[in-house]
Amino acid sequence: MSDPNVPEPPDDVAAVVRAALAEDIGSGDLTALLLPADSTASAEVITREACVVCGRPWFDEVFAQIDPAVTIEWRVDEGARAAPDTLLCRLRGASRSLVTG
Repeated sequence: MSDPNVPEPPDDVAAVVRAALAEDIGSGDLTALLLPADSTASAEVITREACVVCGRPWFDEVFAQIDPAVTIEWRVDEGARAAPDTLLCRLRGASRSLVTG
């Protein structure tokens, strides 16, 4: 991370995400199954209000575990302040993976 004031994420990010996904989607995401298996999509995460960006390691890990082929293009750093309507990141990948994440 570029900002020395932003702490490093804990070592258990992958384990925490794994447990959260197991609890949340269990054996599958029924909503995602409504989408064609071969469809792809893109998405943007945009702020509604001013904020401090935090949680990027967990966000990245969610998609790494759901579908490593999903690409995330971050526009802001962890710990950065963001104004309303700021584009935080763009995602591209399988529609089912984006909906599940």
